[in-house]
Amino acid sequence: MGPTGHSTGHYWDLLMINGKKLVLSTQKSIHKPIEVEIDGKTYQNRPLSRTTFDEVKKYEKAALKGDIEALYKQVQVLFGVPIEVLNKVDVRDINTLITYTMEQILTASAKTDKEKAEKNESKPGPDKSALSPVSSQAR
Repeated sequence: MGPTGHSTGHYWDLLMINGKKLVLSTQKSIHKPIEVEIDGKTYQNRPLSRTTFDEVKKYEKAALKGDIEALYKQVQVLFGVPIEVLNKVDVRDINTLITYTMEQILTASAKTDKEKAEKNESKPGPDKSALSPVSSQAR
């Protein structure tokens, strides 16, 4: 909120209730869901909680060691897509889906980082190494 108590249109203003506090819920994120479409069916991300990412990281470690099945498991954890559907998807597309998802997550975080950087006149970025999909060099 601006000094007069009116909205400045700033991202944080949209999250504030009566300008006093940020209201969060364990049931629903303040962020829009990430959506992917496979064969005409749209899937939304499951809650992107620490618990979810602990499971994703477990599969990521296996994927980095060459376990292709672990890539598919990451998508199952993130989106709940049935394995019967995923089994028909090209592994390169699975890797692209994981990359897309992480970019969407980091973009939301980067907006916040950018706003902070503009205030501090420095430009730090998010750590993109976290939860990165398997690179083509690792295969």
